[in-house]
Amino acid sequence: MKRYTIIGLLMLITIAASAQPSGNGVVKVRGTRLTYPLVRKWIAEFNKQYPGIKVTIAQNAPADSIDLNFAAHSIVEGDLKDHQASVAVTRYVQLPIANSNHPGLKEMQARGFQQSDFDNLFFSTSNTATFGAAQSPITIYTRERPACAAITFARHFGNDPKAIQGVGVKGDDQDLAKAVKNDVNGISFNNLGFIYDVTSRKIAEGLAVIPLDLNENGIIEKEEQAYSTLDEVIAFVEKTNHRKFVAENVNVIFNKATPNTAAGTFLSWVLTNGQSFNHDSGFLNLDEKLLTTQREIIAGVFKTSTQACEGVDALMKQRKQEQVAKPKRNDTRK
Repeated sequence: MKRYTIIGLLMLITIAASAQPSGNGVVKVRGTRLTYPLVRKWIAEFNKQYPGIKVTIAQNAPADSIDLNFAAHSIVEGDLKDHQASVAVTRYVQLPIANSNHPGLKEMQARGFQQSDFDNLFFSTSNTATFGAAQSPITIYTRERPACAAITFARHFGNDPKAIQGVGVKGDDQDLAKAVKNDVNGISFNNLGFIYDVTSRKIAEGLAVIPLDLNENGIIEKEEQAYSTLDEVIAFVEKTNHRKFVAENVNVIFNKATPNTAAGTFLSWVLTNGQSFNHDSGFLNLDEKLLTTQREIIAGVFKTSTQACEGVDALMKQRKQEQVAKPKRNDTRK
C-alpha cells in the first residue's frame, strides 16, 4: 500500500509540473509612457506564471533591440514597416480636465464640453481662450511635443496634433496633469489613469473632470453624470461606447519576420489573462470579437495557442462581479 501511495504522489507531481507554463527568453518593451502602469502590472502578473521569461521596459534601449513597442494611437498606413505587424491589447479614453479650484468650474461642469468648445479652446488660433458665459480666465495646457495621446486627441477632432493650442509642457502625461494642478486657471485633457487615483478610485486631488455634453443641449443631465469614480466612468464609456468620447486602442507593434517566441507568449497572455487587470489601471476592455481576432493574429505569427488560458473567463467574470458588489463611496468633492 505504501508503495502505491508513493507512486500516486509521483504521478501527481509529474502532472502538476507538466501543467505549469514553460518557456524561457528575454522580451524588451517600450513605447508611450501612459501605458506603463498597466504594462508593469501585466509584467508582474505574467512573471508569476512564466518565471523563465524576463519581460522588461527598456525605454532607452536601441530601437532594433525592442521586441514590443506600445503605441497609444491608431495604426495608419505608413506606420508599419514591411517586417512589422500589430495587435490591439487594450483601450483608453481621454477626458477634459480643469484645476479643482478653477473660478468657472461650477459653470463648466453644469454646461459640459461640446464639440465647439474643443474646437474653440484647443484648435483655435485666438489669443483669448474662454468657456461659457462667465468668461472665466483659462490657460490651456498641452504636451510640448505631440505624443500618442495628443495624436489620438487631435485625430478625433479631425486635426493635426501640431494644431493643438496651449502652453507646451515638457515630460509626459503625468507632467501635463501636474501643470493643471499647479494653475488655478488650468485646463487640459488626459487619460483616466492620471485623472483618477487608481487606489481610491476617486478623482485625483487638484483635478476636476469636465463632463461631455453628449446630446449637445447645453446641460449635463443626470444620465450624463458618470464621473465620480474611476469604475463608474469606465462602466459608462464601455456601455455607451459614445462616439464623442476620445477613445482609442493601445496597439503593440512587433517583428513578424523574425518573431521572438517569448514575446509571443507574453502577448498571448496579455490577450487572455492580462485583460482582467485593465480596469485596475484605468484602461478599457476590448470587445470579445476584436480580442478573438487579435489572438488569432498572435497565434499565426508566433505559433501560440488561440485558446484562452484555463480559468480566464471565470476569473474575469469574478472580477466584474466584485466591481459590481463594491459599496459606493460618498464623494464629497466639488
